Amino acid sequence: MKSMKIVVVLFMFFTLGCSTMTGSEHRISHEGAHEYDLTPVDYSQYGRPPIPVKILLLVPAEFERFDHIGNYERGSTRYLLGPDAELEMREAFGIEFAKVDVWPVRSEARAIEMLSPYDPENAQVQAYDYVAIPKFLRVDSSGRREKYEFEIDLQVEFNAKNGSSITIKGHGESMIGKYALSTPEKGANLSLQYAISALLDGIEKNRNLFVR
Repeated sequence: MKSMKIVVVLFMFFTLGCSTMTGSEHRISHEGAHEYDLTPVDYSQYGRPPIPVKILLLVPAEFERFDHIGNYERGSTRYLLGPDAELEMREAFGIEFAKVDVWPVRSEARAIEMLSPYDPENAQVQAYDYVAIPKFLRVDSSGRREKYEFEIDLQVEFNAKNGSSITIKGHGESMIGKYALSTPEKGANLSLQYAISALLDGIEKNRNLFVR
């Protein structure tokens, strides 16, 4: 009888040990998946085949220089989102559309002026099917509950030769642990990539509006 009790007690300890190990593996696996989520977004899933139009992406100076200040317990962090957004858009739109050219312009107002048939640069603009003007709509960041969170809203207005326009918006967000191997800057950049990926989703859903 004593032998039976000893066997039962040993079995209970063994079972408890397995449950604890399973919990530890789940926690490690969760952290591993979290780190995996910080890998760059692959835009190549879009643009198959590319939409057969020529796009002129006019990048206003205020977009290219756009930054965001995040205020946390450890102080302030400045995120230079504009330059990264321009690079990401070049890559993403280069996959999505048959041809994309990028021109810097001094302001969003100037980009809009170039759409007028009376503007001296309009003749060059008319060589494209659409003129795209990007804009940051909103950027939020916070640091709470041991995590950094980021949200970014982007908008791109595609202006056609006939005066019509298509407005596409994209929302991206990310969250990383404060003590993760990654950095807040990478989390902000990932949120930006998600927002651009959402833009591509909107473009894909409206392919029929671009091809007439």
